[in-house]
Amino acid sequence: MTRHRGWRNLLCLLGAYACFYEDSISSLKCNTDLPQIPQGRPPSVVLVTLDTVRADHMACYGYRQIETPSIDQLAREGIRFEQAYAQVPLTLPSHVVILTGTYPMFNGVRDLTSTGLPATVPTLAEILRQNGYRTAAFVSSFVLNSMWGIARGFELYDDQTDRDTLNKSPSLLERRGDRTMTRALSWLDSRPDGPFFLWVHLYDPHSPYRPAEPYLSRYAGHLYDGEIAFDDAQLGRLFAGLRRLKIYDDTVIVVTADHGESLGEHGEAEHGFFIYNATLRVPLILKTPGSTLASRVVTDPVSLVDLAPAIAELSRISPDSTRSFQGHSLSRMYSGRGELSTATVYAESYYPRNSFGWHELRAAITPQFKYIGAPRPELYELKKDPEEKNDLAVSQSSVAAALRDTLEMLKARYANVSVSRSAAMPDSETIEKLKSLGYLGYRAPAASGDSPLGRADPKDKILVFNQVLRTRELRSLNRFAEADEILTALKRSEPALYIVAFERGENLLTWGKPKAAAEEFRKAVALNPLFDQAWLGLGRAALVLSDNREAGDALRVALRLNPHNYPARRQLARVYWREGRSKEAELELAKVARERPDFAEGRAEHGISLAKLGRYHEALAELSAALTLGYRDAIVYNYAGMAYAETGDGEQAVKAYEKAVQLDPHDAVAYLNLALHYRKRGELAKAREYYKKTCDRSVELCRQYSSHF
Repeated sequence: MTRHRGWRNLLCLLGAYACFYEDSISSLKCNTDLPQIPQGRPPSVVLVTLDTVRADHMACYGYRQIETPSIDQLAREGIRFEQAYAQVPLTLPSHVVILTGTYPMFNGVRDLTSTGLPATVPTLAEILRQNGYRTAAFVSSFVLNSMWGIARGFELYDDQTDRDTLNKSPSLLERRGDRTMTRALSWLDSRPDGPFFLWVHLYDPHSPYRPAEPYLSRYAGHLYDGEIAFDDAQLGRLFAGLRRLKIYDDTVIVVTADHGESLGEHGEAEHGFFIYNATLRVPLILKTPGSTLASRVVTDPVSLVDLAPAIAELSRISPDSTRSFQGHSLSRMYSGRGELSTATVYAESYYPRNSFGWHELRAAITPQFKYIGAPRPELYELKKDPEEKNDLAVSQSSVAAALRDTLEMLKARYANVSVSRSAAMPDSETIEKLKSLGYLGYRAPAASGDSPLGRADPKDKILVFNQVLRTRELRSLNRFAEADEILTALKRSEPALYIVAFERGENLLTWGKPKAAAEEFRKAVALNPLFDQAWLGLGRAALVLSDNREAGDALRVALRLNPHNYPARRQLARVYWREGRSKEAELELAKVARERPDFAEGRAEHGISLAKLGRYHEALAELSAALTLGYRDAIVYNYAGMAYAETGDGEQAVKAYEKAVQLDPHDAVAYLNLALHYRKRGELAKAREYYKKTCDRSVELCRQYSSHF
């Protein structure tokens, strides 16, 4: 059977699923010899998104250096799309496209400076749930945390990370794929009755590449492939679970990736910056219920924006419920006569523009050509040049001009005028987590505006981009001198780039050079006055320099710009303590505790501030909350002991002090508190014992309290 005829069979099968909607099948031509699908309950749907997987690194796409038996078997049982493209080469915006069936210019989530999905854009999960589906999602990275709005419609949205680690340092924690899959399989075993929509996201192929054994050893020379092979094994577990439950054959299964990974092509080390095939072309495999469409290959270009419409159609959802979708169901990529679709794939990256002030990149992809809109446009003939090495923009200028017009038409057609264009202000915790991912979630100065004039072509800035990322890597390795050498050189070549001054300030401050760091932060805020992170950096440096006035001024500016900048609020509380403004310090820490109730260190700091003010009952509530959240520090137990003692619970006070000295055997204050406690109770021998331990650890405290013992 030809590929075109195979696709016509897919068209007819999808038409059979939707046969009771006349407007859905009016243009479908079905072969009468095709088996008819029983009109029972709608099929369940399993969607798997593999993070950062390029299509040409999978065995079923012709790659010979990897073993992916689970995905290969799925491809033999379903439809493999040879030319599937992401709309954005970044995890969050690409998943928003997948889960809403809308383009980034409509849903507003274009890069890492987004505040998340607007409530006005429906999700696939919401639509399925409204139509009787039970819904659950299991994701493996903070970048898909429920805070972005993509959890809407899921009855269960499992984005948990390890609580102890999270509260010691509020930085990114990913969850390895085997743990995510175990939780998903547990849900499947106890799933509610009725059809279900299950989304599983596996993050392992994202850098840094460190696959678990035996994949670490087996793929020692190409660890990226080892991560993909590891996730293939997790898919094997999922498929085995579906078979064990006897629901595999009747379930719609979709396996795809949010974007690919550049492994050095065009100078890009990973993804997000450029929109070449290395980061846009992704695997896409669709298995429908039954085996009618086994081993089909579709070669026409398709988009991830088309996935939600396809899933909705297979789930027999009325078109009235899916009017928000902008993609086309995959069944409609061919006409009833089997003619090729004329649809053009759209892709973009606004990361260079929104975070650096350089030009955005947008692409139009047809079966033959790919056009990239930039200050110096690019045109590639994909079948002859899949690696995009031979730019034809000049030699085939008429084709380039036509596709440029297509880009503008797509932009106008799918734009959403109601989406806010104002600069987003992610909170500091979010930014720190994105930095842990290797991304810069900063917003370039508003002066960049909407005019393209004067914005640099990202092709001319890839080395600068790579060097900025390299300095952050060096800083994480405590190689401060090397990082500073690179940043000093960048200052000369990029004097107006605010990120360079900011990163140099961060490097110098971590290096222990606060005076020089403060000077760099001042330059950063001069270049980008609305950059709250630079004001925070200046406040931190000034605190180290004991300049309370500048620290307070800088931190208050940071908070005016972004009231959710909780690290700035914590630092401002330190300023107030130094200035003797203890009540104002407590108020700032109270705001942190209210906004971040699960941040254990913030709850601990608030509890300590309350204890210092003599508000012991309130202090105990906060300190207990911190301990319940997993925070373990001697000072917390010490202040908890003081609060217990002052509220008349001597037994708990002793336990808290003893826990403090257990955690920190050098804690002279805790030993002194034990000595004073036993002296007050008249147990003088114990009091002198603990006083002696105090003297062994602090001459000053020994002398100060000598008259008591």
